Amino acid sequence: MDQETLDLAAGVSAAQLACMQRRIRYLEAALAQVMGGRDTLREWFPAAELARYALPGLPVTASGLTRHAKAHDWEYRIVPGTRGERVEYHFTSLPQRAFDGMLARVLATAEQVHEMAGMVPSIPKLEQPARATRKSAPTPQWLLPLMRILRQEPMPIGRAVRMLPPDRATGRRPDIQEVVAQLREIGVLAG
Repeated sequence: MDQETLDLAAGVSAAQLACMQRRIRYLEAALAQVMGGRDTLREWFPAAELARYALPGLPVTASGLTRHAKAHDWEYRIVPGTRGERVEYHFTSLPQRAFDGMLARVLATAEQVHEMAGMVPSIPKLEQPARATRKSAPTPQWLLPLMRILRQEPMPIGRAVRMLPPDRATGRRPDIQEVVAQLREIGVLAG
């Protein structure tokens, strides 16, 4: 089958689409954070930390934020903490104004780290002992441009792939099977 003629379409609700678009915006900001020298990406936050950020439209106490989260059915998870279990909330559950405030905070932090990195001399990192973990494949360079195309206008994946510029080194675009596999791996498409 010719890859140029295989278009995929997925039916998603408006709420799911909005959540995916917000996730893309957050992940772009997180990418900026990583490029600025951060070692970890965070998607889950305890109520106390969110309250400390004083995000617009949210209560400024941990207990008030917890009540607000329950009332608005935020996505959460329970994780072990220093004094037992604690609840953490997913960033996509934040209301729009608070979400925008969180994005601004992430981008400002990334900018500060990037600016400060130029003033600090390079210090060699100590070698870490080898761990017995599986290394994941690097993220393809075409993924972020593809996600931006899909965010701008919902369309079949095959059409979005054809809109990608060819890779500078190889002169080719990813094939549809490669794209579908990568989108499934990151959770954008159901497996």
